[in-house]
Amino acid sequence: MKEPFPYDMRAVLGAAGKGFSLKKITAGTVFLLLGYVLYVAFTYLALMIDGVRFDYIWQSYGLFPVKIYSFDSVIAIITQGIGIVLAVLAISQSILAGAVISFEEIRGDYFYSIFDSVKFTFKRTPTLVLGFLSLGAFIGFVWLLGFLTGLISRIPEIGEIAIGLFYLVPIFITFVLTLFIIFVGLAGIVLLPVVIAAQKENELFGPLLHLFSVLIKEPLRFFWYLAVTSVIAKVASFVLAYVFYRSIQFSHMVLKSGGGDTIDRMFNAAFNMLPLNSPILGFFCNIFPGITFGFSFSRFGYGGDKSIGAILLAISFFILFVVIGGYMVSVISTGMARGYTVIRRMKDDYLITEEDPMKSHEDYVNPPFKTDKS
Repeated sequence: MKEPFPYDMRAVLGAAGKGFSLKKITAGTVFLLLGYVLYVAFTYLALMIDGVRFDYIWQSYGLFPVKIYSFDSVIAIITQGIGIVLAVLAISQSILAGAVISFEEIRGDYFYSIFDSVKFTFKRTPTLVLGFLSLGAFIGFVWLLGFLTGLISRIPEIGEIAIGLFYLVPIFITFVLTLFIIFVGLAGIVLLPVVIAAQKENELFGPLLHLFSVLIKEPLRFFWYLAVTSVIAKVASFVLAYVFYRSIQFSHMVLKSGGGDTIDRMFNAAFNMLPLNSPILGFFCNIFPGITFGFSFSRFGYGGDKSIGAILLAISFFILFVVIGGYMVSVISTGMARGYTVIRRMKDDYLITEEDPMKSHEDYVNPPFKTDKS
């Protein structure tokens, strides 16, 4: 039975509750971890290409080489750039994975599983990549035209006159359009995976058409929904982070009552392996960037030996941290999927809620009786 869907702001305001779903959080966390692993691998490779020894990288950055590096080699710059692009793609994949579960809930299917979501996301990843490549190819083509047009200016007398004569039309107009395409590409990091998740057919033209259509016809509604959803996601992730923080403190106190100094050493060593001063951790430990209202892990991270137990404990803490990020992405994907459902009705008078689910589930509770044919 479908829940009544509110075609107004209430659809987005419920994102924190609708996003607090084990399926959505797990699906989002899977792709965030994948993006993290790819980013670390390519960043390590870039630093080694630039002549930095592996042991020095490990000692200096560990598993968190998150900073802007001044590479000497162009190949190293390209290599880390690939890692950054793959990490951004993973964020879009995590939004896609959560959004498809939300759309199935909107259609009335509450049994759409994590495995269905992950499988759907991997199947639609080529479409997602081709969408971004299409936008990038257009920008690259205009850049090439601009380069060739710039060469014309080198022609004595005639070149400068041609640039001045044709600057307003078509040169200036073309580059205004190109800036819009860049703007669409940046918005598409969030919007394109949501649009793809709403499409039952695996094709590229439809999602690109709706991507441009939303940003041309309903830009204010889209960015308003995105802003509200982002604020809700930040507050919700902060609350979850605080719950995890207090749970870690409580577990430390209880375990220490039996394990004594061994537990202290394990916890301190585990936190010492994590980037406690990282801006990313500070982002999750404060309610909003720039507002010092939150909590800190500064009391941990001093002393202790890097034993196997401490390493495993550090991995556990890190996974908890990624789960917080997964919940934030889950809230954003849920809010934007529900917001996109409202936008489709306002923009195209189309009801996603009236669509049939992608999968049909047989009634195993009350199977039909088999009767003999007479």
